[in-house]
Amino acid sequence: MIINSIGVWLAYLACAHQNLSLTGIATKTLGEFFGKIYTAIPILITIFFILPRVSSATHEMAVLPLSPNIPLWITLAIFFLLSFYVAYTRATVIDKLGKILAPVLMLFVVILVIKGIATPLSVPKSPGSLNALSDGMLNAYNTMNAIAALLFGGWVLHELNIRNIKSKEDQNINLNVIGFSTAVLLGITSTALVYLGASSGSSFPDAPIGVLSTKIAQGLLGQIGLFSFAVIMALSCLTTAAAIISMAGDMFSEMTNGKLKYRVTVTLSTIIGFTLGLVGLSRIVKYTVPWLVLLYPSIIIIILSALYYEFDKIRKSVTVGVIVALFFGLGDMLSFYGLTSNFITKIASQLPLGGQGLGWFLPTIIIMGIAQLIFKPKIEEGKSS
Repeated sequence: MIINSIGVWLAYLACAHQNLSLTGIATKTLGEFFGKIYTAIPILITIFFILPRVSSATHEMAVLPLSPNIPLWITLAIFFLLSFYVAYTRATVIDKLGKILAPVLMLFVVILVIKGIATPLSVPKSPGSLNALSDGMLNAYNTMNAIAALLFGGWVLHELNIRNIKSKEDQNINLNVIGFSTAVLLGITSTALVYLGASSGSSFPDAPIGVLSTKIAQGLLGQIGLFSFAVIMALSCLTTAAAIISMAGDMFSEMTNGKLKYRVTVTLSTIIGFTLGLVGLSRIVKYTVPWLVLLYPSIIIIILSALYYEFDKIRKSVTVGVIVALFFGLGDMLSFYGLTSNFITKIASQLPLGGQGLGWFLPTIIIMGIAQLIFKPKIEEGKSS
């Protein structure tokens, strides 16, 4: 959880150091055409997979425990109408999220966590994972936090421009503060919730993961706990959906130089989210993960590389690194579609950290280093001529 939170902070730092959104960093690395395609993929993932996922989760984990007879389409209709209302007017999105939804959400989280720490339902019984670090990093793929942070870094940059904070120095300070604050709060909240699961989960050994959270909340606070968890779940999903819809509007407007209007993207994203949300949570998760594992290695390379202020000096080696990381990500993606013995995963499994699913990391870094040595003389020649 802590490493995952640090990753979020690093993603914001990457945007701050380059003073660019993911679109800007990707086009700088891969060229305008491929850079925009690369950026469009995670944005489309958030629209086609994450939006219906959070809306379905709201129904299954917040609405059904309280009102089991309410049909899915009613929950989705209300959910996306509220998301559309929050996201439709770009200038007021942050105010609606920050002044209304987020404080209420945090209040209920704090109440539940304090009660769980003060009077836990039981004590942790499991010794935990023997590969906690790698398991945590791999499971973090599914949260999409680092990808989301890199996308939302650009969204925050646009927000700063709207608020007439336009100097690079002021924007860097704001992005650093926002990124660090987000990482700290995410780390504290995630750690606290993990503690609740560890200290209370053994009381419900047969409960599925989706039901376990509800059981713990109800066990801690009775019906009030059940209601509290429903509010936490609904508000967290609603803030996520509204932010995704708004971010997509910003990013596609930037990518098309204003030809695709913000409100058009907001409207289309809302309709797509509602339609696909009817598919159901379990199917959505099944289709989401392969695309995340395809992109995640290359996103990590972009984040780490963009932390270097003089990015132009390493741009070509970063391009090579992204291509190599996508190659290894493709192997993981194919594994999710049943091709577990594909030659890419066979290669990765024999490499250092391959047993932990991180076989892509060292070869990617080494190849980037070789590429930098190859391209560096050309950069110096260009300067001297």
